Amino acid sequence: MGRLIEVIGERGTHKLGIARNAIIADVIVEQQWRFRKTRDISIEQVLTRVKEFPVALVQNVADIVKWKSGEEEFQKSLSVYNTWNMIHTRYETVSWSNVIWFKQGVPRCAFITWLAIKDRLSTWTRMRDWGIVHGFPLCGEPEESRDQLFFACPYTYEIWLQVIGSLLRPAPSPDWAEILARILSVAYDIHAFILLGLAVQVTVYYIWREINERRQAQRSRPVIQLEKIIEKTIMQRLRSTKYYEKKGLEGLMQRWFLAPIE
Repeated sequence: MGRLIEVIGERGTHKLGIARNAIIADVIVEQQWRFRKTRDISIEQVLTRVKEFPVALVQNVADIVKWKSGEEEFQKSLSVYNTWNMIHTRYETVSWSNVIWFKQGVPRCAFITWLAIKDRLSTWTRMRDWGIVHGFPLCGEPEESRDQLFFACPYTYEIWLQVIGSLLRPAPSPDWAEILARILSVAYDIHAFILLGLAVQVTVYYIWREINERRQAQRSRPVIQLEKIIEKTIMQRLRSTKYYEKKGLEGLMQRWFLAPIE
């Protein structure tokens, strides 16, 4: 059943007159369980089960502190790994996770791309539902949805084509779902997959920054300028990973330089 406090909660121990740090010896008198009477039916049902288990205390033996390491498991030492597995919620692995979370990725870009995939960015379409009405700041369309930004808008689609180069052939469509499906459905080599992942998340990140700068500072950058910023960020990230020292990643930068001209 587990620890009593985990079953009946903090208020339950208060109703029974048991301290939070109480041990078994505190609630057993003459080999019998002793609890304060309560009118709480649910707690009474729990106590009925507790009293079914006789406990014989051994005198002159010190109590042993044990750490919970599983649903019904306790150990003498603390295991951070087991503790983490117990307290965090597990979810099924989604197919697009490898495009977002990989060793060579850029954390801030990965986070924004994750929001984009979950369609949680504050686009005008979503903001309009909150009572904020504005136009589309990039290409003048009345809607600014996630799919419009990535990459149905002519401005963002041109940037996407320039950045991706020949990494996706034939040229990718402007449809967001189709782009992700193509990246996930084809068995790319390790170089291509890393570069595709970086291209997606860095492009999404800087397009989103461009949108926010236009909203707040009322200034914009041409396609060629934003493209150069994206490419520079990708190259800086590749250098910082010291790919040339890692087996299997040699030639990664060379592959990136060849992408626009292959």
